Amino acid sequence: MAAWTYIEPCCGSAALALSLLGAPRSLLPYQGSKWRFRTALAAAVHGTGVHGPPARVELYDAGPFGVAAPTLVDGALREAVIEVLDRFAARDAREVYDGLHQQPVAEDPATYTAELLFLQRLSFSGKAVGDRGGRWASPGFNTSSAYGLPGTERFGPVKPMVPSLIRVLRSYDRLHRPGEIHGGRRSASPPEESLRQSTVVYLDPPYVGSTTYPGGDLDRASVVSLATAWADAGARVIVSEGEPIVELVSLGWTAQRIDAGRKDTSRFRGKQEEWITTSR
Repeated sequence: MAAWTYIEPCCGSAALALSLLGAPRSLLPYQGSKWRFRTALAAAVHGTGVHGPPARVELYDAGPFGVAAPTLVDGALREAVIEVLDRFAARDAREVYDGLHQQPVAEDPATYTAELLFLQRLSFSGKAVGDRGGRWASPGFNTSSAYGLPGTERFGPVKPMVPSLIRVLRSYDRLHRPGEIHGGRRSASPPEESLRQSTVVYLDPPYVGSTTYPGGDLDRASVVSLATAWADAGARVIVSEGEPIVELVSLGWTAQRIDAGRKDTSRFRGKQEEWITTSR
């Protein structure tokens, strides 16, 4: 089975990467997360001709997950993240929140990642946590996520979410471990040279008209330029959007709708269609 490389230039919470590596559960709620579409996206990835999990993973993002995503894929660093979260879970959640929000971020990747995950798991509706000026910026403290809720006649009880997050991370012990893990905090960038190994690039930029992400912005022209640069370097490229990317389709790329969108009134789930546009 030929080894292959998987690259996400704007990885967000790395839902697809974690799924490709065998994650049994979603990491946490996060705006724009592709966990719900992981089956269709994985089929598209393997439809490019690669097989099995990737041997090399590269995860980059302009926001905090540029640090956190590659940290979580690394087994030893992930264990260090869990240790910090265990300490957080032993304390009052509001006390921990107040000690993080608007305070300087940690310098080491494991502690930084634990701080991010704690704040993100208690964020309202999965809204993204940022770190403006080197200090954490949370969208808010969700009391029900922090402490849980008792059950009612209509709904069962809600358990505190930080212990649940720790259980999810422990379930990642079964993840396939790539031979190489790379990543970091940076804006989505084109390749520096032609690719020597079979490579799939998954590009999940901010959708046109959608809520922006902390530290990151990518307009349509930049998406098209980035996608074609990776394809020209030898990668198979898959781009997610809420519509076909007509500029790429005009170059011979293929557009496919993978979800028709939701018609309900929920404020917590995306309603737009989901499309992928794939290189030739």
